[in-house]
Amino acid sequence: MFIEIPEGATHSFFKNLKRKDYVEKAAEIIQNEGIEAVSIRRIAKELDCSTTAMYRHFHNLNELLFYAQLSALNTYIYNLQQRSSSWKSIWDTHFDIWELYSDQAFRKPKAFELIFYQNMNKNLGSALKEYYEMFPEAIVNLTPLVKNMLEIPGFYERDWQIVQQIVEQGFLSEESGKKINHIECNLFLGYFKYVQETNIQPEEIPTLVNQFMNEIKEIISLYVTFEGNKTLHKISL
Repeated sequence: MFIEIPEGATHSFFKNLKRKDYVEKAAEIIQNEGIEAVSIRRIAKELDCSTTAMYRHFHNLNELLFYAQLSALNTYIYNLQQRSSSWKSIWDTHFDIWELYSDQAFRKPKAFELIFYQNMNKNLGSALKEYYEMFPEAIVNLTPLVKNMLEIPGFYERDWQIVQQIVEQGFLSEESGKKINHIECNLFLGYFKYVQETNIQPEEIPTLVNQFMNEIKEIISLYVTFEGNKTLHKISL
């Protein structure tokens, strides 16, 4: 619940700050010192306002950090837009999304943790719309597919949107599709946890992404069926 302005409060107490001011300041601190350096008291000091002023614009510090970290998605979204023009099949789409997502998640684990897992009920589509209204210079045009994905709040549900198309095209039974959905999401979370707990170097990330992708493809190959054939075949994807 947002805090109400106390009767008689002065402008100097709350100042004429907007959500954008808080997001910019939090993003600046994160870039220079890391997310751990951001606190309500620190933000208030930097913006020369009361610690309670932030609650006029955000429910809590976590919501502010969520918006401050959204810029971390720009590279992922841009890469998706660029790669999408070469997608010739649902497999291209599925594997490219996982490859690009894992690459950026492994490079920016704290930001992706905050955006995708600590705020799973957030509508990313709406949040990005507001973010781009605050920072129009950062606008990345969204294709319908990417836009629809970001509007789905749950991690498993976003992956299921693509897996469901694989099912509808006859490559997987619905039962197998649901298993694939859970297996590959859980596999990613295992890798993600490893990255969070390990001091992995940037030059190591491509190898880790490639290993993750090979395992996804190997697992899927155990389930995939050719269209019209109900027998499961192990295939090379």
